[in-house]
Amino acid sequence: MGVIRLKGLALFPRLGITSWEKEGVQKVLVDLDLETDLELPARSDRIEDAVNYEEACRVVQEVAAARKYHLIESLAREILQALLRRFPKVERGRIRLRKVSLPFDAHLECVEVELEAER
Repeated sequence: MGVIRLKGLALFPRLGITSWEKEGVQKVLVDLDLETDLELPARSDRIEDAVNYEEACRVVQEVAAARKYHLIESLAREILQALLRRFPKVERGRIRLRKVSLPFDAHLECVEVELEAER
């Protein structure tokens, strides 16, 4: 087994519960760990044998744009489930989603959730 990591993917979903947040989009950053067997693609050097990370990014963007989310937990879960459905070679996934546009006055860099799911 190995891990494909996608780090710092910027998304701008409709996300939040306050009236300020509901007026536009919020910036979130996503890190993904996709655990899969890397031996076959490493030997074959063929994208057909691998998890295509360009396509994984597209799945993440599509989920984020599909609807409005109240909570970052909901968005994180939907992304992770969509990736597991789309890529049967992925045995386990982990997502870290950081909300960097906060609707309250705080000295925080971000709020982050982390979720894991497996087949």
